[in-house]
Amino acid sequence: MGRSPETQVEHHLGVLARTGVARPALEDALTTIVDAAIELTHAQQGVLLLAKSSGNLELTVARDAQRVSLPLHQVQISSSVLSRAMGSRRELIVTEAEEGSSTARQASIGAPGLHTILVIPVDKLPLAESLDATVAGRQSELLAVLYLDSCWPFFHLDREALRMLARKVAIVVENAALFAALCEKARLDHEVEITGQIQRQMQPVQFPRVPELEITGFTVECHAVGGDCLDVVKLSDRCHGLLVGDIAGKGIPASLLASLLQGLFVTIGALDLPPEEVVSRVNRYLCERSPEDWYATLFYAILDSSGRLDYVNAGHVPALIRRCSGKVESLESSNFPVGMFSDARYTRGTTQIEVDNFLLIYTDGIPDAKNRRSEFFGEAGLRRLLLEFPGQTVDDLAEAVRAGVRAFTEGAPQSDDIAVLAVHYRGVGNLSTTSVRPARAMRASNALGRSAPLVGRIHPTKRKLLKGDRPWHS
Repeated sequence: MGRSPETQVEHHLGVLARTGVARPALEDALTTIVDAAIELTHAQQGVLLLAKSSGNLELTVARDAQRVSLPLHQVQISSSVLSRAMGSRRELIVTEAEEGSSTARQASIGAPGLHTILVIPVDKLPLAESLDATVAGRQSELLAVLYLDSCWPFFHLDREALRMLARKVAIVVENAALFAALCEKARLDHEVEITGQIQRQMQPVQFPRVPELEITGFTVECHAVGGDCLDVVKLSDRCHGLLVGDIAGKGIPASLLASLLQGLFVTIGALDLPPEEVVSRVNRYLCERSPEDWYATLFYAILDSSGRLDYVNAGHVPALIRRCSGKVESLESSNFPVGMFSDARYTRGTTQIEVDNFLLIYTDGIPDAKNRRSEFFGEAGLRRLLLEFPGQTVDDLAEAVRAGVRAFTEGAPQSDDIAVLAVHYRGVGNLSTTSVRPARAMRASNALGRSAPLVGRIHPTKRKLLKGDRPWHS
């Protein structure tokens, strides 16, 4: 003895629940529902149309009374009958007398002899916010439409059974949408994880520990991936290139662009060019090959073994030097961020790092850190931290920055990525075992810049970025 339509529907719902959005399981469940609707109404043919996000209906299943699938491209549906049913959102029966003989026949989904149409809209039951209760008196979301044809009137319809089928359709469609959303989330999570792995592999594996200087750094992402980068490039036995960059924006696009920016500096910096030429070349490359609304702030410097520091601050927060006297100096600049103007000119600054001075290069995730009273840590907080810094090593300084920001924020959620590169210059002739230290990798965003003479063509989108009170801030 065959199973009842209700039992068949329940069976396919169970298969769907076990297999997720596997296409065969979903099609089987929807096909069984159409077959059950035909059997309950004694129709000759039935169609199921699914509502799409665009508001249109998509023909998904077409069956006849012999449980044979009909070619979807041959199916004809009365748009006027469908429109009336969707307007009322109620079951609608249209007979040949109501629609006119020729209209009903031409609009049928099969042979021209069919002359009675039954349309059943399938709605999603709306729920009150925060309450597990149905809202009455408000039209809900349309999920699907059952469309049935018959060559005789629909007598003795079991409307309760039809409503049960409508509920089953709603369950199948909503579960399929839920499963699809879960699969999409899993896919995106996987992509984020892969992006994070690439980003972590791009970070320095180790920082230099040579007689004249020690370097360390860390990044802390606001989300799973971040838009900051840092790197230390050995340019020669006497020189190291220091980079901290901050992409405008967050998430996967910013992360990928941060990796691109880092790779450009590693490649172009190795050409032994002055820092302003390195930044200029990077800027031209990005202007030619990046979206118009993309840009980055950065601080790039070349430090030689004598303590000479040549640097370019491209719209970035100022790097800070802690002198032995306790004085804190800022390394600012009037340069534009990179990626904004192809003909922008970059100028360098030069300073002398003295023995036992500390250099701190960071992104605006540090000064923009907020506590639960919405107060900013600010550059003043970082200066105060450097003035009070009692440590002796670069590791002490990095930990002091991390602990100082953590204590200030009092557990408030992090709103921006953070990147810090700390340098301790110990001077030529400081005898110490040359070594390397494993790097810590984690990530920040972009910073307030300073105005500069504009050279070259301005993209319309990038022109808008200059009109705000904080032009480089994301």
